[in-house]
Amino acid sequence: MAASGSRPEGITPGPYAVAVDESAGPGNDGWLVYPANAGADGVDHPVFVWGPGAGSDPSDYADMLRQWASHGFVVYSEVSSSSGAYMVEALDWLERQNSSPLSPLYQDLDTSEIAFGGHSRGSIGTFDAADDPRPATTVHVAGGSFDGNGPDNLRKPALYIGGDSDFATGNIERDYANTDVPVWFNILDDTDHILATRNGQHIITAWLRWHLADEEFRRTEDFLSGACTFCGLGDVRYKNW
Repeated sequence: MAASGSRPEGITPGPYAVAVDESAGPGNDGWLVYPANAGADGVDHPVFVWGPGAGSDPSDYADMLRQWASHGFVVYSEVSSSSGAYMVEALDWLERQNSSPLSPLYQDLDTSEIAFGGHSRGSIGTFDAADDPRPATTVHVAGGSFDGNGPDNLRKPALYIGGDSDFATGNIERDYANTDVPVWFNILDDTDHILATRNGQHIITAWLRWHLADEEFRRTEDFLSGACTFCGLGDVRYKNW
């Protein structure tokens, strides 16, 4: 699992130097962003598969992908679709890398600690892939399902992030109402559709450190309390915990 360090809030870069492969994945057209010394000191790294929004690609999220990898996560991203099949294929590919002596990630992944997530269309694809049994959590940023049925696929706790100036927030609110799994939702202040991921990236970092790196103190300190770390950033709602 990712190293806990001294309980960082996820707002600053993590302790890991980061390596980037811009021609990775099943089609050699994705980004693999990971700790440069992956596996050092016996650490196995959780996995985060990220879907960009429509009309964008991993390069548009480069600083965020690096941020998450600096906290010990192996992050994979490629151009998204509303179907989540590419996320499942990416995870299959990552599992193969973990088993291949030729891979820089050979036996360095914690394949029991996995998340799918995305922005806008990437969030819609995440809903589609959420019934895969392997992810421990999903992350949905500025991307509610169009029909309100996206949450039907959710099996594990979910993070929703929207913006007070985001046209997609109404769809996310409907998804929140229809969500039966544990969910935490923040409608960020002064945030539009494009800025939602950047303004929420540190929330995502802390969420991953809670759900994938077993930092249980974050449950109350960062999320499930009236004085939580991120509660002052917008309208926070949560249920089913």
